[in-house]
Amino acid sequence: MTVMFEWLRKKLLNHPPLSKWSVRFRDGVIVTSDGGGGERMLPLCELRRVVVATDDSGPWGADVVFLLYSTEADPVGIFPLEADGRDNFVKWMGTQPGFKDRELAKAMGSTRVARFDVWS
Repeated sequence: MTVMFEWLRKKLLNHPPLSKWSVRFRDGVIVTSDGGGGERMLPLCELRRVVVATDDSGPWGADVVFLLYSTEADPVGIFPLEADGRDNFVKWMGTQPGFKDRELAKAMGSTRVARFDVWS
């Protein structure tokens, strides 16, 4: 897990400000953008799991990242808590069967390196 957080930290540090990241719904697809031109797409029908990963830099650092999984081992989409469109994504996720609101609440309060399965 530590290797993954180092990769995420480097990725987040080498891109535009976190507020330039985005997550959107477009024609049945979740589109995540890193604000620097990189876009990843995941059809809603292929979304299998949403994990919130946290690290121990909060509340001062960027310590919350959403990871979107299909059937692949690695995440298909990634966006930080500060991403534009995050509220709409969380609102949508909250209407879906299998959403675990208590896990999301735990993730938002976490001050340690952890992963929270918030939807599957």
